Amino acid sequence: MRRIQYHRYGGPDTMRLEDFVLPSPQEGEVAVTVVAAAVNPIDWKVRHGELKMMTGRSFPCAMGSDFAGTVTAVGPGVTGLKPGDQVLGIAPLKSSGAFAEAVITPASHLAIKPAGLSFEQAAALATPAVMAWAGLIGRARLQAGRRIFVNGATGGVGEAVVQLARTLGATVTGTSGPTSVQRARALGVDRVYDYTTAANRPSRNCAPPGCRVSCSRLWRGELI
Repeated sequence: MRRIQYHRYGGPDTMRLEDFVLPSPQEGEVAVTVVAAAVNPIDWKVRHGELKMMTGRSFPCAMGSDFAGTVTAVGPGVTGLKPGDQVLGIAPLKSSGAFAEAVITPASHLAIKPAGLSFEQAAALATPAVMAWAGLIGRARLQAGRRIFVNGATGGVGEAVVQLARTLGATVTGTSGPTSVQRARALGVDRVYDYTTAANRPSRNCAPPGCRVSCSRLWRGELI
């Protein structure tokens, strides 16, 4: 098996494609052959050493969190998944390893891939969807009839937020670049602000009047 890994924290020059031994899945774990993997800001932040308290200092470290693929084996205690299932998921932060031919991850980090999505589309869904769910359901407790403002409605997380908010019955206002206005409207954003036009946008982190919930991806990666 091969995967992208690094032997010290640093920039892109630290990454190496190297052989590794995939362990057998243990209690509650699943082995997945990776068909597609997605790149997220968290991946380079981990490689750069910004999360050392969580990832430790043991090298080599594997890279990548979001992926989609096919289950090849399940560990003891795993129910609801079996070899041959097509799944999408997130590799554990400490071990990671989605930029690999195969990965071991807890069954709780996996979901069945929707039949209408390609592996590439499914791989790009995991982290944005989790962040959208955590922000709208876990934190904002968004309900039908509410108005929500999404700053960056056509980014990875922004698109997930817009679609989840619409599914919940909320009305969405948001920002996008001039080339993405039609994309935002197609996703369900009722009123789109072009953030490059100062006279036609709300302030960076301030929602327009009437919006009870505001979602913004800040430089630290928070979802508010």
